[in-house]
Amino acid sequence: MLNHLTLHYARSIVSIFLLSISSFQDVRKREIDDRVWIAFIVAAVLINVAGVLTGLVEPAGWLVFAGLQSALFILLYYAGAFGGADAKSLICLSIMYPTCLAEFLTELSVGRLTVPLSAFNNAIILTLVFPVFNLLWNFSMKLRGVELFKGLEEEGLHRKIAAIFLLMKIRFSHYCSNSFRFALAEKYSRSGVKRIVFTKTLGEDFSSRIKDEEYVFTSFLIPLQVFILLGLTVRLVYGDILLLLTLMIVKLLIKGF
Repeated sequence: MLNHLTLHYARSIVSIFLLSISSFQDVRKREIDDRVWIAFIVAAVLINVAGVLTGLVEPAGWLVFAGLQSALFILLYYAGAFGGADAKSLICLSIMYPTCLAEFLTELSVGRLTVPLSAFNNAIILTLVFPVFNLLWNFSMKLRGVELFKGLEEEGLHRKIAAIFLLMKIRFSHYCSNSFRFALAEKYSRSGVKRIVFTKTLGEDFSSRIKDEEYVFTSFLIPLQVFILLGLTVRLVYGDILLLLTLMIVKLLIKGF
């Protein structure tokens, strides 16, 4: 017999399974088969329709919150916050995990947003490991004798510091063989001066000027699906990291006064 716990387990098992598939594909080739999202939506609809028919899911709340959250993720996608596949996965989670106003307020009181929003928040927090990794990677390159800013001497100090945390210095031949994992983060200006760039769109291709043995700064294209999967798992087990930290800071500030 269906109950809230059964539906919760069904949603979680299906979501983690399908996000595991999308994560594997994201890591392997940064492309995800649309059949994953079709299966996700079909499963979400079937599970929640069963919930509606048994009185366990409030249809109005499900549709309203799914629509609002999906609209938010679409806006973030068009704002450049993440890729199309990441938006699709978050929309699928919005359809998979229904809520209503009363449930939303109850969850909020204990430091939890809706599952899709918390999964996204957690994913973003978890990706903060990359600046630390980039710092350690670039430091190791420096120890190996690689000149991090060779040809980039005219860059300002603040841009060099940002590059150390946000970019990776790798051999150009490695970039060429893994170009779907990296974006080239150096280009020549019109005056012929080499510059560091932090955007994905680099404009003119100047890769023909670089020799295979040279080292270049690159931006690692984060497989966000992996972090959405981890973010969902953290949300199901623990909660919303960002919201809980915010509430903790607010409580400490209140006590301080």
